[in-house]
Amino acid sequence: MSAEILRTEFKLTFSQESDSCESGDNGQFLTIRTENAGGGDFFIIKTKRWAINNIDEMIETLNQFKEKYDKLNK
Repeated sequence: MSAEILRTEFKLTFSQESDSCESGDNGQFLTIRTENAGGGDFFIIKTKRWAINNIDEMIETLNQFKEKYDKLNK
C-alpha cells in the first residue's frame, strides 16, 4: 500500500511592531500560505491587523513570499 498526498501547503508568517500605543499590543502578524487539495495552489492571507504606511511596503512583503514560493516550485 502506498501513501497518497491529500494536501500540500507552504506558509510564511511575517511580524512587525505595533502601530498603536495600546497596552498589551504585542505587534502585528501576517500569515500568507498556499493550500493545494488537488486543484492547484490557492493563496490565503490571514491577519488580525497589518498596518502599512504605503503600498510599497505590502508589495515588498508579497515579493518576499513570492521569492520563497518560487524557489520551492521550480
